[in-house]
Amino acid sequence: MRHWVILSLLVSSLYAQEFRATLAGRVVDPSDAAIPGAEISVRNVGTNVTHQAKTDSHGNYTIAFLPPGDYAVSAAAHGFQSITRNDVHLTVSQAATMDFKLALGSISQEVTVTAEVPLLDQSSADRGGVIDEESVKEYPLNARNPFMLSMLAAGVDYNGNLAYQRPFDNGSIADWSINGSGNRNNEFLLDGAPNNAQAGGNNLAYVPPVDSVQEFKIQTNS
Repeated sequence: MRHWVILSLLVSSLYAQEFRATLAGRVVDPSDAAIPGAEISVRNVGTNVTHQAKTDSHGNYTIAFLPPGDYAVSAAAHGFQSITRNDVHLTVSQAATMDFKLALGSISQEVTVTAEVPLLDQSSADRGGVIDEESVKEYPLNARNPFMLSMLAAGVDYNGNLAYQRPFDNGSIADWSINGSGNRNNEFLLDGAPNNAQAGGNNLAYVPPVDSVQEFKIQTNS
């Protein structure tokens, strides 16, 4: 089982974070007029699971709860050529935006975009960074504790003893400060569920094996 981890600054306005991604956008015609009722299909390339939605009267759509991974996203409407974008990668807790402009034509005519499409996070104001799967696999990792990769993110400081980075040192490896915040004022989430221990001063409850972690996000501002 692959895990997604979020390490975030704990503030009073921070609610439970959803580790899955959200894809939203707008579908328009060549004159930039909204296309209501357009069908959006988001297919997970790894699992072949498909999520579908239709645009509203303003041409907007939103598809939530998408597990991080690679997707093929298509848009179709009567009287227009359908379009499919491949190599769309969604990361943990991402709020991505993807707009479509459909050309006039038959729905049986399809335009396929195979190049990787960069996605903008226009649906969320939070800040942070994602430690991707390649980084988790390839970076040297003392004691094979994936949480220690948080030091790769700007503004994240580890304040614990460097001798105690082992996965079972739940107290020491919880010693983080983010953007100058107080030590141990953080929330740890594993697959969207709270992962803070009840005992001690805001300790970590569970450290997943590094081989089971796909990627994780450090959220520095909610």
